[in-house]
Amino acid sequence: MKKKLWLTLFFGLMLSAAMAQSKEEKAVLDRVETWRKAVLAQDIKSLDKIFASEMTYGHSNGHIDTKSSFIETIRDKKEVYNELNLDDMTVSVVGNTALVRHKMTGNVSISDGTTSKPNLGVLQVWSKTNNGWQLLARQAFKL
Repeated sequence: MKKKLWLTLFFGLMLSAAMAQSKEEKAVLDRVETWRKAVLAQDIKSLDKIFASEMTYGHSNGHIDTKSSFIETIRDKKEVYNELNLDDMTVSVVGNTALVRHKMTGNVSISDGTTSKPNLGVLQVWSKTNNGWQLLARQAFKL
């Protein structure tokens, strides 16, 4: 009888932990989608809340943005995202850190009149703070 009780308790705890992780993964996925929509809408207020103050944003060409320089690029329409697709996304939550990998495609109008059609692999690092999940780092590479 005691063995059955311990097994039930053990599996209940394991199920609870799995559900909690799924809840955190969903929260991260929701935040990634909020980021995607904010970039498309050029929603500076949302981007300011989503980005950690220490954020580093690596582009596939080697350029590195900070929180302020990325927001400036969007605000000043140096890059306008007309389309932004995130596919094959995986999320791994480790404590207060989440690792998100995905493929990114889209259509971006550049202020010099050119258009970019990125086809990238991306790693995002999210940190759980008092303000919820915030983007701490992002690195892209060409596929």
